[in-house]
Amino acid sequence: MQHKTLKLSTLAALIASATQAQAAVYQVVEVDGASSNVGSAQYYDKNTSDLQARVEFYAQGIAPSTGTENCFVTACDAATYPVFGESRFGTDGIDYRHEVAFLSDNYQEINDLFFLRSYCNNNLGFNTCTSWADNRYYGVGYNQDNGQDGSGFGGLHREQVAWNENYYSNAYPLVETSAGTLSQINTFADDPAKYDAAAVAELGTMVASHSTENAVVNRIGEFSGSDYQLGITSSAFFADNNRYARQFNKRGFINAVGTSEALNPVDSSEALVTQMGQTLGWDAVEYNGQLLVVGSAAFSTSKLDDGDKLPSDSNGDDRLSLSTSEFASCDDNAGNLNKLYHTWECQFSVFANDAVFWTVDNAGAVSGNAVPLAERVDGNNKSYPAQDPDGSQERSFQASARAVALVDGKPVIAGFSTDSIDSSSINTVDGDYYAIRAAIYTPKADFDPANGEGQWERKIIPGLDIEQSNDRKLLFSAATDINTNNKVIGFSKSVNSENRSFAETMFVYDNTSGKLTQLNSTIDENIFFSGVNGYPAAINNRDQMVGWVDAESVNQVNGRERRQRGFTYLAGSTVDGSPLQGNTAWMLDDLTHGGSFSDANNAYRIAHATGINDAGVISATALKCDGGYSDQTKEAACSGDERVVAVKLVPIVGGEIEPRPAKEASVERSGASLGMLTLTFLGLIGFRRRK
Repeated sequence: MQHKTLKLSTLAALIASATQAQAAVYQVVEVDGASSNVGSAQYYDKNTSDLQARVEFYAQGIAPSTGTENCFVTACDAATYPVFGESRFGTDGIDYRHEVAFLSDNYQEINDLFFLRSYCNNNLGFNTCTSWADNRYYGVGYNQDNGQDGSGFGGLHREQVAWNENYYSNAYPLVETSAGTLSQINTFADDPAKYDAAAVAELGTMVASHSTENAVVNRIGEFSGSDYQLGITSSAFFADNNRYARQFNKRGFINAVGTSEALNPVDSSEALVTQMGQTLGWDAVEYNGQLLVVGSAAFSTSKLDDGDKLPSDSNGDDRLSLSTSEFASCDDNAGNLNKLYHTWECQFSVFANDAVFWTVDNAGAVSGNAVPLAERVDGNNKSYPAQDPDGSQERSFQASARAVALVDGKPVIAGFSTDSIDSSSINTVDGDYYAIRAAIYTPKADFDPANGEGQWERKIIPGLDIEQSNDRKLLFSAATDINTNNKVIGFSKSVNSENRSFAETMFVYDNTSGKLTQLNSTIDENIFFSGVNGYPAAINNRDQMVGWVDAESVNQVNGRERRQRGFTYLAGSTVDGSPLQGNTAWMLDDLTHGGSFSDANNAYRIAHATGINDAGVISATALKCDGGYSDQTKEAACSGDERVVAVKLVPIVGGEIEPRPAKEASVERSGASLGMLTLTFLGLIGFRRRK
């Protein structure tokens, strides 16, 4: 009987597959990055052929749809919705998109090889933390006998030694053109006239022979009758007297109505903040005839006499001959621009950052300095200091506005803020301390952007307690997106190992009903298994979420990094025309299999889904195997060249779900080839999307 059952099941499957000519839910459409000019860009002494083979293309989000388009009901042209992203030559070391490293480092001490390795050991637990840290610090393909020789691609070390060595860009901002190719965009940082004139007088002459900025795009859209781009760029490098310096490490940009402008820090009496303070531009929405831009901005310097905030070269190998006392004096002499830009240590200045907004008028002009959303106060209505309440640690306040949506006609913002934790009654070695927590900013009744600071009420998302049952549970939490239905998505990071993993658990919070839903085994025990790590990149206004999640359950603690793949979760009712059911999750590779697109789609495995618009089109970064993978299974190997590409997943009208088959001898959710491309995604968390 058992054998007869198997035969009947097989027959049923064959009949089903034969009747589903359009079985796949999505068609994978690659966006051409090879035609962009970044492959011929200079990267130190690497020649053009090396670069063309090395460069990788990431899709970070997609243009919003307009009207009521629904690609599940009416066939869509993929070219209608351009993606945006970037090219990379190597690792970024510290994410170009984060206020502080790994969203958790409000000590601001993860800045060298030692602390990168320590972070990995304490918060990831891999037995490969040494190579993990080396790749971030020295770059992909670094010389294992002499990591400092600059042969690696990317890496934090290359930026740190740029004071004495010329620097070449690692990340180029890209937006898809009407021709379906990714094209590099320029920002204000390419133009020396856009910098502070007094700063340029001290910095010297901008390096013009090649690009020296690292820039990324976080949002594209349409405003005042033209396209705009929003993102983050570093300063270009300026050369003077055999040294190279930047005015700032990170600064938000907005390209709108034919002009490119900087998003400046808050108005401050500290010249170090106004001259070198970082800002990040994350999202925007049109409101009252203006573009309301949200993000984060420096409002004060962190305590620079804390030696751990300056990179260390304890082995004497990394050519970082830096002085802690000189570093501390950068703040003391902030009014002396000659001091700021002629002292190597000042290039490593770090800041306390707040959630802020800017406004852009219909001529593309930015209103001025960043405006904080809410007052920085703790439970005693006092301003947050730059250290923990008990004075034991030098942590800094960190907050960010990551996403904004119009809810009932008013802008509501999601991100994170810093919260004071009273540890007097729990088992912790920290004592009282500050922690980063997911937050929502709701406009006050008399909200008017022209009124300045304090126009939003801050709310810490409930149910994501840092401490529970007399012990610390979470390292941090953060919200990553919000939609017009007032649904907020985000994730939290565990401080304790669960199923041999320091889990990153995703959530959906309904800000109207107050209901928190954590994406765990109660939703789907196969996708959201115990100890799973995931990142929720975006949610559209049809309540469909996309992101990435562990695709295997191998041990990470005392093991290796897990392979991850793109997923989608429908946080509401079924979308018209879609075969996806409400409150259900799927791995995207299972939705690209079957039917007439099956063979073409089999050239791709969706690594990270990064954005989704209301029409249902998804942006993603994928692994591509030239010639296709060896079979249709998730675990299939690539016998040819495997590379990183930007793609779109376009809904197929009448598509049906036909999950990919599993290899007969494989263990479910384990296995698959990892290879060197696993290193590609080490710095990808936090990459942007768009609804």
